[in-house]
Amino acid sequence: MPAFLKPPVDVIEEEDGYLVVVDLPGVKPEDIQLKGYDNYIEIEGVKKPPFAGNYLLMERFSGKFKRKVFFRDGVDTGSSRATLEDGVLTIFIPKSKTKVVLSTTTIIIRR
Repeated sequence: MPAFLKPPVDVIEEEDGYLVVVDLPGVKPEDIQLKGYDNYIEIEGVKKPPFAGNYLLMERFSGKFKRKVFFRDGVDTGSSRATLEDGVLTIFIPKSKTKVVLSTTTIIIRR
């Protein structure tokens, strides 16, 4: 088993930005970290098992996950918006209108 699993991601390019949709069923917002960079975002977190005890069979994913999503153009991660609803993380990242400056931004997930 790899150290990190990659959750499924859809990336939709819109005229003014990118829409990133990530399936994260059972993950709480406080267990997700979103970081934005000049031309990519990093989604990292942990899905905790829903029940304590000695599992005899565990087919549903639990553990650490990490995913990087790269963009063709520079992005303005400081103006990004993210929501987590019904196990689906939706992030809108505007395209940068100016020259990209190397920076790191933490993106807050709204509930």
